[in-house]
This record gives sequence, C-alpha cells and structure tokens, in this order.
Amino acid sequence: MHERFNLSRRDFLQRSSLGLGAVALTSLLQRDAVAESRNPFRGLLDQPHFPAKAKRIISLFMAGGPSQLELFDYKPLLNERHGQELPDSVRKGQRLTGMTGFQSSLPLAGSAFKFAQHGQSGAWVSELMPWTAKMVDDVCFLKSLHTEHINHDPAITFFQTGHHLAGRPAMGSWLSYGLGSANENLPGFVVLISKDRIDQPLYARLWGNGFLPSIHQGVQFRSGGDPVLYL
Repeated sequence: MHERFNLSRRDFLQRSSLGLGAVALTSLLQRDAVAESRNPFRGLLDQPHFPAKAKRIISLFMAGGPSQLELFDYKPLLNERHGQELPDSVRKGQRLTGMTGFQSSLPLAGSAFKFAQHGQSGAWVSELMPWTAKMVDDVCFLKSLHTEHINHDPAITFFQTGHHLAGRPAMGSWLSYGLGSANENLPGFVVLISKDRIDQPLYARLWGNGFLPSIHQGVQFRSGGDPVLYL
C-alpha cells in the first residue's frame, strides 16, 4: 500500500473534519456574499433614501424618567408663569386627567433646575445632565413629537407604536419589516427589559409586531436562565 494511503482512523477523521468544515465555511461565506436584493430577509424597501451608515440602533426607553422639561426642553415662558393658572386658550374646556377632575385650581409649574446653552450648537441642557452637555454637538434632540393624549399609558403606546390604541407594530418591528436583517439566523429586533418591582415595566404590546408577521416580533432577552427562550 502506498504511504499516502496509510492513514490511521484518527488522521482520517481529522482530515475529513477539516475538509467538511472548509466546505461549510465556504457555503456560509457564499451565502453572505449574495446580493442583498436577492436576500429574502432584506425587507420591504429596495434601497434606502441615503447610504446606510449605522449598523445597529440601541433605543433606551426610560419609563418613569424625568420629563424633557427638566432635561433639554427649555421653556423660559413657562418658568416666568410659574404658579399662574393654566390659560383657557390651552385647556379649551377639556378634561385633563382623572386625578385633576376635582381640582379648582390648575397652576402652571416650570422647571426646578437651571438651564444653560452648551457647545457650538448652543443647545439648552439642564444641570441634571452635565456630561451630556459636554458632548451636545454630537447629540440630536427631537422636539417635534406631539400627542393630545396626556395620560401615561396611551401616550407611551403612541410613542412606541404611532397610535394610542394597542395592537399596532412597534418601531423595531417596522424597521425589521422595512429594512430586514443581514443574517437570517439572528433576529433583527431584540428587547432587553429592566427588572422592576412589578417584573414587567414595559408591556409586551409596546414592542410587539401587531398585524405584521411574527418574524418581526421583538425577541426578548432574559437576565436569568436561558437568555433567549425556545432556541
């Protein structure tokens, strides 16, 4: 028998494993190299309006956090009118909340913290965020979101889904639906929920897929046990 055919079982298995591994790796790399337009996981949109720069987005929803009026939304007129009655031109006779239904007085309340302008942009930031104020030129403040819903739950639902009633897809689900995922084996939308006394500070409907296919549902990470269920 020729010397090159004189292989032990261990050598045979080792060389076979390396060969099969190389074939598998080549297959995976080839699939990643396929044009994204042919990728069924790409999403609905053919091409974005502008070249994509961000590969991932981390959205922090701070339920119960300070109001924007205490952080970066400077309202000097509100501070000047602190303690004055809410004008009828603002209220327009509507009921505000159940908690104020029996109040005879509705005074305005300005911020309790000092504001100052920072950076080349001159953005107003309160004293509560001194470190954010140092990098304010790299931060984009969006102040264009408005809603007529003043109670927490419908306002939060509107913020996360674009509608005050439950059952609509969340922002992450829409992004997954429109942009897809670069890897069919990894979810394009994951959720990490902080633990609170009630164990669920963010309702599942706020990161659900709504009427979109379930593949766009946010995949919840867990802090204990299996990080992701049903893998």
